[in-house]
Amino acid sequence: MKNSIQHIRAFLVVAQTGNFAKAAVALNLSPSALTVQIQQLEDWLGVALLERSPRHVALTSAGQSALLPMEKLLLDLDNIVSASRDLAALRRGVVTIAALPSLCAATLPPLLKQFREQFPGVEVRLRDVVAQRIDTLVRDGEVDFGLGVQARMSHGLEFQTVMEDRLCLFIPADHPLAGRRAVKLSELTAEPMILTGRDSSVRELVEQLFADAQLPLSPGLEANYMSTVLALVRQGLGVSLLPESADDGRDDLVKVPVDHPGVTRQIGLITRTGQAMAPAAQRFIDMLQSEALLGQGLLE
Repeated sequence: MKNSIQHIRAFLVVAQTGNFAKAAVALNLSPSALTVQIQQLEDWLGVALLERSPRHVALTSAGQSALLPMEKLLLDLDNIVSASRDLAALRRGVVTIAALPSLCAATLPPLLKQFREQFPGVEVRLRDVVAQRIDTLVRDGEVDFGLGVQARMSHGLEFQTVMEDRLCLFIPADHPLAGRRAVKLSELTAEPMILTGRDSSVRELVEQLFADAQLPLSPGLEANYMSTVLALVRQGLGVSLLPESADDGRDDLVKVPVDHPGVTRQIGLITRTGQAMAPAAQRFIDMLQSEALLGQGLLE
């Protein structure tokens, strides 16, 4: 029935006041308009809800039975409207992100801090996972969006570049190559290379670079987390090719650019094709893209 919510609300106000005239004033309606609304509601339901007399209005048995369910209906509706408006105004909500561990360790924390300062009522859930898992989580709808590499894209997903991340050589400060402005890949063939895990996109890129250049790779130790790889490099157990964003800011390691094509990888926003983004997630994406365009640490 058209305007059923307004008609239900009119019935509840009449039931609460017990008087058509008072209810009409409360609803800012004329008495005749209120009477029409009640009659239309009763016609729709097929029962009389009110017993009318010149001085008093009482609920029929059907009206008594309908009173509490209708009150609950409007309360639930009001809660839905209030919650939706809170979401739209970013007073509440949840943003769930899947991102590469290197981004979670360095690039994203400052942005997350800025977002939480602006929207303290929005909860952010960050899942640091390898590139394969990002695609799966986005496709299955377990996260709002992902931040990963384009090479992993597959059907049903869209990719939009937001930053570039270069591989650099991480070495101890006393390493013979520490004073160089750049190194060639061919100079690293004899260096024991500390690699990330086999399911890592960084590991895949490093191995591909050596294979494409037909250069031997001397694998040393292997660790799943970049922080562990850096710790092993600090102990002089080898060198490592890692994203520039993996730099943890400590001065006991040197980061040397690699002079070789293909060491830059595209990092971007991964979403489901045709996906409608929730307001909080869209605002985070807007902030991410704005920071990238401004070059404030995200677009290198």
